[in-house]
Amino acid sequence: MQTLEYNKQTSKITLNTYDEGFFLSETDITDAVLTLALEKLYDDYGLEQGDELHITKKKSLGSVTKIELKK
Repeated sequence: MQTLEYNKQTSKITLNTYDEGFFLSETDITDAVLTLALEKLYDDYGLEQGDELHITKKKSLGSVTKIELKK
């Protein structure tokens, strides 16, 4: 099983791998995720190089956000 996790204390987004509940590995994918998310936002709003996008935070996330990936 794999999970995507965001840890607010370390500011990292990681792809974690587990086998039968036991932790096997953690890969830091923060830079890749942020780059892809920004590219998608720019595309969704039709922004071009040099355009600005302002983001306002509405609510806080918990200290760790975990999403399980299923095949």
